[in-house]
Amino acid sequence: MGTGGANPATGGTPGRAGNTGAAGVSGGASSEGGIGAGGVSTSGGVTTEGGAADSGGVTESGGKTGTGGATGSSGGVKTSGGATTSGGVTGSAGAGGKSAGGTAAGGTAPTGGSKPAGGTTSVGGTPGTGNTGSAPSGTPVSVHGQLKVVGNQIVDQNGKVIALHGMSMYAWNTQGTQFYNASAVGHLAKDLDCAILRIPILPNSLSTQTPLLQAVVDACIANGIYAIIDWHSGAGADASAASTFFASMATAYGNTPNVMYEIWNEPSGVTWPTIKTYHETVVAKIRAIDPDNIILLGTPNWDQQPNLAAADPVTTSTNLAYTFHFYAYTHHFTSFGPNVTKALAAGIAIFVTEYGGCASTGNGTFDATELQTWWDFLDTNNIGCTNWSVETNGETSAIFKTTASKTGPWTTADITDPDGTTVLNYIQSKYAATVAP
Repeated sequence: MGTGGANPATGGTPGRAGNTGAAGVSGGASSEGGIGAGGVSTSGGVTTEGGAADSGGVTESGGKTGTGGATGSSGGVKTSGGATTSGGVTGSAGAGGKSAGGTAAGGTAPTGGSKPAGGTTSVGGTPGTGNTGSAPSGTPVSVHGQLKVVGNQIVDQNGKVIALHGMSMYAWNTQGTQFYNASAVGHLAKDLDCAILRIPILPNSLSTQTPLLQAVVDACIANGIYAIIDWHSGAGADASAASTFFASMATAYGNTPNVMYEIWNEPSGVTWPTIKTYHETVVAKIRAIDPDNIILLGTPNWDQQPNLAAADPVTTSTNLAYTFHFYAYTHHFTSFGPNVTKALAAGIAIFVTEYGGCASTGNGTFDATELQTWWDFLDTNNIGCTNWSVETNGETSAIFKTTASKTGPWTTADITDPDGTTVLNYIQSKYAATVAP
Protein backbone atom coordinates (compact mmCIF):
# COMPACT_ATOMS: atom_id res chain seq x y z
CA MET A 1 0.00 0.00 0.00
CA GLY A 2 1.00 3.54 -0.23
CA THR A 3 2.81 5.66 2.22
CA GLY A 4 1.22 7.80 4.81
CA GLY A 5 -2.45 7.17 5.34
CA ALA A 6 -3.48 5.76 2.03
CA ASN A 7 -3.33 2.56 0.23
CA PRO A 8 -0.73 2.47 -2.56
CA ALA A 9 -2.21 2.40 -5.86
CA THR A 10 -4.59 -0.18 -6.73
CA GLY A 11 -3.09 -2.67 -6.91
CA GLY A 12 -4.95 -7.09 -3.60
CA THR A 13 -9.89 -18.03 2.26
CA PRO A 14 -10.50 -22.81 3.30
CA GLY A 15 -12.94 -26.62 5.75
CA ARG A 16 -10.54 -28.91 6.97
CA ALA A 17 -12.04 -31.75 8.83
CA GLY A 18 -13.86 -29.89 11.44
CA ASN A 19 -13.72 -26.16 11.57
CA THR A 20 -11.39 -24.32 13.69
CA GLY A 21 -11.66 -22.69 16.93
CA ALA A 22 -10.12 -19.32 17.11
CA ALA A 23 -6.42 -19.68 17.41
CA GLY A 24 -5.08 -18.08 20.51
CA VAL A 25 -3.92 -14.55 20.15
CA SER A 26 -0.68 -15.46 21.71
CA GLY A 27 1.32 -18.30 20.47
CA GLY A 28 2.38 -18.20 16.90
CA ALA A 29 2.22 -14.52 16.35
CA SER A 30 5.61 -13.26 15.43
CA SER A 31 6.83 -10.48 17.60
CA GLU A 32 9.02 -7.64 16.59
CA GLY A 33 11.97 -9.71 17.60
CA GLY A 34 11.43 -12.30 14.90
CA ILE A 35 10.36 -10.05 12.09
CA GLY A 36 11.94 -6.81 12.91
CA ALA A 37 10.40 -3.49 12.23
CA GLY A 38 11.33 -2.28 8.85
CA GLY A 39 10.48 -5.46 7.04
CA VAL A 40 9.59 -3.35 4.08
CA SER A 41 13.13 -3.02 2.96
CA THR A 42 13.52 -4.25 -0.55
CA SER A 43 15.01 -7.68 -0.71
CA GLY A 44 18.41 -7.81 -2.27
CA GLY A 45 18.65 -8.03 -5.97
CA VAL A 46 15.40 -6.30 -6.72
CA THR A 47 15.59 -4.79 -10.14
CA THR A 48 13.41 -1.97 -11.25
CA GLU A 49 11.32 -2.00 -14.32
CA GLY A 50 12.12 1.53 -15.12
CA GLY A 51 9.19 2.93 -13.33
CA ALA A 52 6.72 0.20 -13.93
CA ALA A 53 4.09 2.28 -15.55
CA ASP A 54 0.55 0.99 -15.52
CA SER A 55 -0.74 -0.36 -18.77
CA GLY A 56 -3.17 2.48 -18.96
CA GLY A 57 -0.59 5.09 -18.23
CA VAL A 58 -1.62 5.31 -14.61
CA THR A 59 1.24 5.06 -12.21
CA GLU A 60 -0.29 5.65 -8.82
CA SER A 61 2.74 5.65 -6.65
CA GLY A 62 1.88 5.44 -3.03
CA GLY A 63 -0.93 7.16 -1.41
CA LYS A 64 -3.89 5.34 -2.69
CA THR A 65 -6.64 4.03 -0.61
CA GLY A 66 -9.84 3.63 -2.22
CA THR A 67 -12.81 1.54 -1.81
CA GLY A 68 -15.43 1.62 -4.21
CA GLY A 69 -18.91 0.95 -4.55
CA ALA A 70 -21.43 1.31 -7.05
CA THR A 71 -25.07 1.09 -6.34
CA GLY A 72 -26.36 1.19 -2.92
CA SER A 73 -29.42 2.21 -1.23
CA SER A 74 -29.25 4.98 1.19
CA GLY A 75 -28.75 3.45 4.52
CA GLY A 76 -27.43 0.29 3.07
CA VAL A 77 -30.71 -1.49 3.43
CA LYS A 78 -30.12 -5.13 2.81
CA THR A 79 -31.11 -6.27 -0.63
CA SER A 80 -32.24 -9.42 -2.27
CA GLY A 81 -32.98 -11.33 0.82
CA GLY A 82 -29.39 -11.58 1.79
CA ALA A 83 -30.21 -11.18 5.40
CA THR A 84 -28.98 -13.77 7.78
CA THR A 85 -29.83 -12.40 11.13
CA SER A 86 -31.86 -14.68 13.24
CA GLY A 87 -35.45 -13.83 12.74
CA GLY A 88 -34.50 -11.28 10.16
CA VAL A 89 -34.43 -8.52 12.70
CA THR A 90 -32.10 -5.86 11.55
CA GLY A 91 -30.19 -3.78 13.82
CA SER A 92 -28.88 -0.40 13.99
CA ALA A 93 -25.64 -1.87 13.13
CA GLY A 94 -25.26 -2.54 9.66
CA ALA A 95 -24.82 -0.02 7.16
CA GLY A 96 -28.04 -0.22 7.04
CA GLY A 97 -29.67 -2.52 9.05
CA LYS A 98 -30.06 -5.67 7.34
CA SER A 99 -33.62 -6.64 7.13
CA ALA A 100 -34.30 -10.12 6.13
CA GLY A 101 -37.91 -9.64 5.84
CA GLY A 102 -37.90 -5.97 5.83
CA THR A 103 -38.13 -5.58 9.56
CA ALA A 104 -35.55 -3.12 10.63
CA ALA A 105 -35.94 -2.55 14.28
CA GLY A 106 -34.94 1.01 14.13
CA GLY A 107 -31.88 1.49 16.20
CA THR A 108 -31.86 -1.71 18.17
CA ALA A 109 -28.64 -3.57 18.07
CA PRO A 110 -28.89 -6.47 15.66
CA THR A 111 -28.74 -9.90 17.05
CA GLY A 112 -26.00 -10.77 14.68
CA GLY A 113 -23.54 -8.14 15.57
CA SER A 114 -23.45 -8.60 19.25
CA LYS A 115 -20.10 -9.14 20.80
CA PRO A 116 -20.39 -12.83 21.53
CA ALA A 117 -19.98 -13.68 17.91
CA GLY A 118 -17.16 -11.29 17.58
CA GLY A 119 -14.95 -11.94 20.45
CA THR A 120 -15.24 -15.35 21.93
CA THR A 121 -12.83 -17.96 20.78
CA SER A 122 -14.15 -21.34 19.90
CA VAL A 123 -13.33 -24.10 22.25
CA GLY A 124 -10.62 -26.51 21.38
CA GLY A 125 -8.42 -24.09 19.49
CA THR A 126 -4.77 -24.71 20.15
CA PRO A 127 -2.52 -22.65 17.90
CA GLY A 128 -0.41 -24.75 15.60
CA THR A 129 -1.85 -28.07 16.57
CA GLY A 130 -5.21 -28.01 14.90
CA ASN A 131 -8.35 -26.31 16.06
CA THR A 132 -11.35 -28.46 16.72
CA GLY A 133 -14.12 -25.96 17.28
CA SER A 134 -16.72 -25.77 14.53
CA ALA A 135 -17.92 -22.70 12.67
CA PRO A 136 -21.32 -21.36 13.74
CA SER A 137 -24.14 -22.97 11.76
CA GLY A 138 -25.26 -21.11 8.66
CA THR A 139 -22.08 -19.09 8.31
CA PRO A 140 -19.89 -18.98 5.18
CA VAL A 141 -17.23 -21.27 6.65
CA SER A 142 -19.78 -23.78 7.96
CA VAL A 143 -21.23 -24.01 4.45
CA HIS A 144 -18.06 -23.96 2.35
CA GLY A 145 -15.30 -25.14 4.68
CA GLN A 146 -11.84 -25.67 3.22
CA LEU A 147 -11.28 -23.76 0.00
CA LYS A 148 -8.91 -24.72 -2.77
CA VAL A 149 -7.87 -23.63 -6.26
CA VAL A 150 -8.97 -25.74 -9.20
CA GLY A 151 -7.88 -24.37 -12.57
CA ASN A 152 -8.77 -20.70 -12.68
CA GLN A 153 -11.44 -20.91 -9.99
CA ILE A 154 -11.65 -21.07 -6.22
CA VAL A 155 -13.92 -23.90 -5.04
CA ASP A 156 -15.24 -25.04 -1.67
CA GLN A 157 -15.02 -28.35 0.17
CA ASN A 158 -17.69 -29.80 -2.13
CA GLY A 159 -16.05 -28.63 -5.34
CA LYS A 160 -18.55 -25.78 -5.77
CA VAL A 161 -17.19 -22.56 -7.26
CA ILE A 162 -17.29 -19.82 -4.64
CA ALA A 163 -16.82 -16.05 -4.89
CA LEU A 164 -16.51 -14.34 -1.51
CA HIS A 165 -17.42 -10.70 -0.92
CA GLY A 166 -16.42 -8.47 1.95
CA MET A 167 -14.28 -5.59 3.14
CA SER A 168 -10.63 -4.76 3.62
CA MET A 169 -9.56 -3.32 6.96
CA TYR A 170 -7.20 -0.32 7.09
CA ALA A 171 -3.84 -0.34 8.88
CA TRP A 172 -2.39 3.08 8.09
CA ASN A 173 -3.72 5.01 11.08
CA THR A 174 -6.01 4.80 14.09
CA GLN A 175 -9.02 5.77 12.00
CA GLY A 176 -8.70 2.25 10.59
CA THR A 177 -7.00 0.20 13.30
CA GLN A 178 -9.69 1.22 15.80
CA PHE A 179 -11.89 -1.36 14.06
CA TYR A 180 -9.41 -4.19 14.69
CA ASN A 181 -11.54 -5.54 17.54
CA ALA A 182 -13.89 -8.47 18.06
CA SER A 183 -17.07 -6.46 18.42
CA ALA A 184 -16.55 -4.56 15.15
CA VAL A 185 -15.77 -7.82 13.33
CA GLY A 186 -18.95 -9.37 14.72
CA HIS A 187 -21.02 -6.53 13.31
CA LEU A 188 -19.19 -6.55 9.97
CA ALA A 189 -19.90 -10.27 9.69
CA LYS A 190 -23.47 -10.44 10.93
CA ASP A 191 -24.95 -7.03 10.22
CA LEU A 192 -23.10 -6.05 7.07
CA ASP A 193 -22.85 -9.60 5.69
CA CYS A 194 -19.12 -9.65 5.05
CA ALA A 195 -18.24 -13.26 4.20
CA ILE A 196 -14.56 -12.34 4.24
CA LEU A 197 -12.33 -9.65 5.73
CA ARG A 198 -8.89 -8.68 4.50
CA ILE A 199 -6.60 -7.70 7.37
CA PRO A 200 -3.55 -5.60 6.44
CA ILE A 201 -0.50 -5.47 8.66
CA LEU A 202 2.35 -3.02 8.07
CA PRO A 203 5.76 -4.77 8.18
CA ASN A 204 7.32 -1.89 10.10
CA SER A 205 4.61 -1.99 12.78
CA LEU A 206 4.62 -5.67 13.69
CA SER A 207 5.08 -5.23 17.42
CA THR A 208 1.94 -3.13 17.75
CA GLN A 209 -0.17 -4.52 14.92
CA THR A 210 0.33 -8.27 15.23
CA PRO A 211 -1.95 -8.50 18.31
CA LEU A 212 -4.54 -6.38 16.50
CA LEU A 213 -4.40 -8.56 13.40
CA GLN A 214 -4.77 -11.72 15.47
CA ALA A 215 -7.75 -10.26 17.31
CA VAL A 216 -9.46 -9.78 13.94
CA VAL A 217 -8.53 -13.24 12.65
CA ASP A 218 -9.77 -14.84 15.86
CA ALA A 219 -13.05 -12.93 15.57
CA CYS A 220 -13.42 -13.99 11.94
CA ILE A 221 -13.05 -17.61 13.04
CA ALA A 222 -15.54 -17.15 15.86
CA ASN A 223 -18.04 -15.65 13.39
CA GLY A 224 -17.53 -18.31 10.73
CA ILE A 225 -16.16 -16.00 8.02
CA TYR A 226 -12.94 -16.07 6.02
CA ALA A 227 -9.87 -13.92 6.66
CA ILE A 228 -7.02 -12.74 4.44
CA ILE A 229 -3.80 -11.99 6.31
CA ASP A 230 -2.27 -9.23 4.19
CA TRP A 231 1.47 -8.39 4.30
CA HIS A 232 0.99 -4.75 3.35
CA SER A 233 4.53 -4.01 2.27
CA GLY A 234 3.99 -2.02 -0.90
CA ALA A 235 6.85 -1.39 -3.31
CA GLY A 236 9.54 -3.28 -1.45
CA ALA A 237 9.25 -6.52 0.46
CA ASP A 238 11.75 -8.48 2.50
CA ALA A 239 11.35 -12.20 1.82
CA SER A 240 13.12 -13.18 5.04
CA ALA A 241 10.94 -11.00 7.26
CA ALA A 242 7.79 -12.06 5.43
CA SER A 243 8.76 -15.73 5.72
CA THR A 244 9.23 -15.44 9.47
CA PHE A 245 5.92 -13.65 9.88
CA PHE A 246 3.90 -16.05 7.74
CA ALA A 247 5.50 -19.07 9.38
CA SER A 248 4.13 -17.75 12.66
CA MET A 249 0.70 -17.17 11.12
CA ALA A 250 0.68 -20.66 9.58
CA THR A 251 1.59 -22.10 12.97
CA ALA A 252 -1.27 -20.24 14.62
CA TYR A 253 -3.91 -20.67 11.94
CA GLY A 254 -2.77 -23.35 9.50
CA ASN A 255 -5.30 -25.83 10.78
CA THR A 256 -8.26 -23.52 10.33
CA PRO A 257 -10.20 -23.44 7.06
CA ASN A 258 -10.84 -19.72 7.51
CA VAL A 259 -7.47 -18.26 6.58
CA MET A 260 -5.77 -17.14 3.35
CA TYR A 261 -2.32 -15.56 3.15
CA GLU A 262 -1.65 -12.52 0.92
CA ILE A 263 2.12 -12.43 0.96
CA TRP A 264 2.95 -9.22 -0.95
CA ASN A 265 0.55 -6.34 -1.39
CA GLU A 266 1.05 -4.34 -4.58
CA PRO A 267 4.57 -5.02 -5.83
CA SER A 268 5.79 -2.10 -7.90
CA GLY A 269 9.01 -1.09 -9.59
CA VAL A 270 10.20 -4.69 -9.81
CA THR A 271 10.01 -7.32 -12.52
CA TRP A 272 7.85 -10.43 -12.34
CA PRO A 273 10.91 -12.75 -12.10
CA THR A 274 11.97 -10.90 -8.94
CA ILE A 275 8.44 -11.03 -7.52
CA LYS A 276 8.18 -14.71 -8.42
CA THR A 277 11.41 -15.56 -6.58
CA TYR A 278 10.11 -13.76 -3.50
CA HIS A 279 6.82 -15.68 -3.69
CA GLU A 280 8.59 -19.03 -4.01
CA THR A 281 10.63 -18.28 -0.89
CA VAL A 282 7.65 -17.27 1.26
CA VAL A 283 5.36 -19.99 -0.10
CA ALA A 284 7.91 -22.64 0.87
CA LYS A 285 7.95 -21.40 4.47
CA ILE A 286 4.15 -21.47 4.70
CA ARG A 287 3.81 -24.87 3.06
CA ALA A 288 6.25 -26.42 5.50
CA ILE A 289 3.58 -25.77 8.14
CA ASP A 290 0.28 -25.33 6.30
CA PRO A 291 -0.05 -27.57 3.23
CA ASP A 292 -3.32 -26.37 1.81
CA ASN A 293 -4.76 -22.99 2.78
CA ILE A 294 -4.86 -20.68 -0.22
CA ILE A 295 -1.91 -18.32 -0.72
CA LEU A 296 -2.55 -15.12 -2.68
CA LEU A 297 0.34 -13.91 -4.80
CA GLY A 298 0.92 -10.26 -5.66
CA THR A 299 1.35 -9.30 -9.31
CA PRO A 300 3.36 -6.54 -11.08
CA ASN A 301 2.53 -2.85 -11.13
CA TRP A 302 0.44 -2.54 -7.99
CA ASP A 303 -1.35 -5.85 -8.59
CA GLN A 304 -2.59 -4.76 -12.00
CA GLN A 305 -0.82 -7.22 -14.30
CA PRO A 306 -1.75 -10.78 -13.37
CA ASN A 307 -1.32 -11.59 -17.06
CA LEU A 308 2.46 -11.34 -16.60
CA ALA A 309 2.30 -13.77 -13.70
CA ALA A 310 0.08 -16.12 -15.70
CA ALA A 311 2.70 -16.35 -18.43
CA ASP A 312 5.21 -17.72 -15.92
CA PRO A 313 3.29 -18.85 -12.81
CA VAL A 314 4.67 -20.16 -9.55
CA THR A 315 4.68 -23.96 -9.82
CA THR A 316 6.32 -24.94 -6.53
CA SER A 317 3.00 -25.41 -4.75
CA THR A 318 -0.72 -25.81 -5.28
CA ASN A 319 -3.69 -23.76 -4.05
CA LEU A 320 -2.19 -20.52 -5.28
CA ALA A 321 -4.27 -17.62 -6.58
CA TYR A 322 -3.15 -14.23 -7.87
CA THR A 323 -4.23 -10.75 -6.86
CA PHE A 324 -5.66 -7.90 -8.89
CA HIS A 325 -6.49 -4.38 -7.70
CA PHE A 326 -8.47 -1.60 -9.35
CA TYR A 327 -10.00 1.77 -8.56
CA ALA A 328 -12.88 2.45 -10.92
CA TYR A 329 -12.35 6.16 -11.52
CA THR A 330 -8.63 5.63 -12.24
CA HIS A 331 -8.65 2.20 -13.85
CA HIS A 332 -11.27 1.80 -16.50
CA PHE A 333 -12.26 -1.70 -17.41
CA THR A 334 -11.42 -1.24 -21.08
CA SER A 335 -7.79 -0.55 -20.18
CA PHE A 336 -7.21 -2.97 -17.30
CA GLY A 337 -9.87 -5.66 -17.70
CA PRO A 338 -7.95 -7.42 -20.50
CA ASN A 339 -5.11 -8.13 -18.05
CA VAL A 340 -7.49 -10.20 -15.95
CA THR A 341 -9.13 -11.84 -18.97
CA LYS A 342 -5.73 -12.96 -20.26
CA ALA A 343 -4.75 -14.30 -16.85
CA LEU A 344 -7.94 -16.34 -16.55
CA ALA A 345 -7.50 -17.67 -20.07
CA ALA A 346 -3.99 -18.79 -19.15
CA GLY A 347 -5.46 -20.81 -16.30
CA ILE A 348 -4.70 -18.95 -13.06
CA ALA A 349 -7.24 -18.03 -10.38
CA ILE A 350 -7.78 -14.38 -9.46
CA PHE A 351 -8.96 -12.70 -6.25
CA VAL A 352 -9.49 -8.94 -6.14
CA THR A 353 -8.20 -8.21 -2.65
CA GLU A 354 -8.57 -4.45 -3.04
CA TYR A 355 -10.80 -2.20 -5.12
CA GLY A 356 -12.68 1.05 -4.96
CA GLY A 357 -15.14 3.18 -6.88
CA CYS A 358 -13.05 6.33 -6.50
CA ALA A 359 -9.58 7.32 -7.68
CA SER A 360 -6.52 5.33 -6.65
CA THR A 361 -5.68 8.05 -4.12
CA GLY A 362 -8.72 7.03 -2.11
CA ASN A 363 -10.39 10.34 -2.87
CA GLY A 364 -11.97 12.10 -5.80
CA THR A 365 -15.01 11.21 -7.83
CA PHE A 366 -16.99 8.10 -7.02
CA ASP A 367 -17.60 6.43 -10.40
CA ALA A 368 -20.63 4.22 -9.83
CA THR A 369 -21.05 3.38 -13.52
CA GLU A 370 -17.50 2.15 -14.03
CA LEU A 371 -17.57 0.27 -10.75
CA GLN A 372 -20.71 -1.56 -11.83
CA THR A 373 -18.95 -2.55 -15.04
CA TRP A 374 -16.18 -4.10 -12.96
CA TRP A 375 -18.65 -5.82 -10.64
CA ASP A 376 -20.50 -7.31 -13.60
CA PHE A 377 -17.23 -8.72 -14.90
CA LEU A 378 -16.23 -10.15 -11.52
CA ASP A 379 -19.67 -11.72 -11.07
CA THR A 380 -19.58 -13.28 -14.52
CA ASN A 381 -16.19 -14.83 -13.81
CA ASN A 382 -16.86 -15.84 -10.18
CA ILE A 383 -14.11 -13.63 -8.80
CA GLY A 384 -14.25 -12.70 -5.13
CA CYS A 385 -13.38 -9.22 -3.90
CA THR A 386 -12.75 -7.14 -0.78
CA ASN A 387 -13.42 -3.40 -0.82
CA TRP A 388 -11.07 -0.72 0.51
CA SER A 389 -11.90 0.12 3.29
CA VAL A 390 -13.11 -0.02 6.90
CA GLU A 391 -12.06 3.41 8.13
CA THR A 392 -13.25 6.87 9.23
CA ASN A 393 -10.58 9.17 7.82
CA GLY A 394 -12.88 11.24 5.66
CA GLU A 395 -11.66 9.88 2.32
CA THR A 396 -14.07 8.94 -0.45
CA SER A 397 -13.04 5.33 0.05
CA ALA A 398 -14.06 5.18 3.73
CA ILE A 399 -17.30 3.30 4.39
CA PHE A 400 -17.80 4.96 7.76
CA LYS A 401 -18.29 8.60 8.64
CA THR A 402 -15.84 10.11 11.10
CA THR A 403 -18.33 9.81 13.96
CA ALA A 404 -18.95 6.05 13.63
CA SER A 405 -18.41 3.86 16.67
CA LYS A 406 -15.22 1.80 16.63
CA THR A 407 -17.07 -1.24 17.99
CA GLY A 408 -20.49 -0.91 16.39
CA PRO A 409 -23.33 -1.37 16.04
CA TRP A 410 -23.84 1.21 13.31
CA THR A 411 -26.91 2.90 11.89
CA THR A 412 -27.43 4.20 8.39
CA ALA A 413 -26.37 7.60 9.70
CA ASP A 414 -22.86 6.18 10.25
CA ILE A 415 -22.40 5.04 6.65
CA THR A 416 -20.87 7.24 3.96
CA ASP A 417 -22.84 7.91 0.81
CA PRO A 418 -22.51 7.11 -2.02
CA ASP A 419 -19.46 4.96 -1.31
CA GLY A 420 -20.42 3.13 1.87
CA THR A 421 -24.07 2.58 1.06
CA THR A 422 -23.29 1.46 -2.48
CA VAL A 423 -20.52 -0.97 -1.58
CA LEU A 424 -22.30 -2.46 1.41
CA ASN A 425 -25.47 -2.89 -0.62
CA TYR A 426 -23.49 -4.90 -3.18
CA ILE A 427 -21.85 -7.05 -0.50
CA GLN A 428 -25.16 -7.72 1.20
CA SER A 429 -26.83 -8.64 -2.09
CA LYS A 430 -24.36 -11.52 -2.41
CA TYR A 431 -24.69 -12.98 1.05
CA ALA A 432 -27.81 -15.14 0.67
CA ALA A 433 -26.21 -17.07 -2.19
CA THR A 434 -22.97 -17.36 -0.23
CA VAL A 435 -24.57 -19.18 2.68
CA ALA A 436 -26.95 -21.26 0.58
CA PRO A 437 -26.20 -25.01 0.98
